[in-house]
Order: sequence, then C-alpha cells, then structure tokens
Amino acid sequence: ARRLASELEVKSLIRTIMQVSRDLLSADRSTLFLVDKDRNELWSSVADGTDEIRIPKSAGIAGAVATSAQPLNIPDAYADSRFNQQIDKKTGYKTNSMLCMPMINKQNEVIGVTQMINKKS
Repeated sequence: ARRLASELEVKSLIRTIMQVSRDLLSADRSTLFLVDKDRNELWSSVADGTDEIRIPKSAGIAGAVATSAQPLNIPDAYADSRFNQQIDKKTGYKTNSMLCMPMINKQNEVIGVTQMINKKS
C-alpha cells in the first residue's frame, strides 16, 4: 500500500510541476513525454486536453528534441516540417507555438521531453 501511495504522490507531483511550469511560462497547455526504451517511443505522462499520446521516438518536434538533446523554440508550429498535425486534427486543438526541452538524466541520456504549447500574449 505504501508503494502505491508513493507512486500516486509522484504522479501528482509531476502533474503539479507541469502545471506550475505552464503557468510560469504563460503557456496554454503542456505535455510531458517520457522515453519508452522498449518500444522506442515517446509517451505522454502528462498531456493537457487529451488522452495518452504515443509517437515514435524520432517523430515530430518532441522527437527532434529527444534525438538531439537540444531545446527547440518554435514560433509557428505549422511552418515547421517536423510538426505532427495529426494530434491537432484528433483533438480539435490548434497548436501555434511550442517550447520543447529535453529531460536529461545523470548518465546524459534523454529520458523525456517537456512541451509548453501556445504562449499566451
């Protein structure tokens, strides 16, 4: 029971960290993708406004950040050929701008990617 409570607390903490980050950066939405090494995918641990998202590790802007370990600031998502429009089509949401940052562990491996979407004016 203690392990389960701890896991729930970690998930809640991660969600809170993403919400506070989103608010500090004045973004409309945020996503936290984690690397699934077994499936060579990124999956959304936290995603505002949608269910779980799974994409190939190298796909889209998040994939570019995951494979390069470099942040990307995209002022116009639809003008960037790496942007995956399918998620917007599925959810009905319109992504305009995006800030993506890699999450890197002590072994210098990318373990995830954070996205802040649509900076509010």
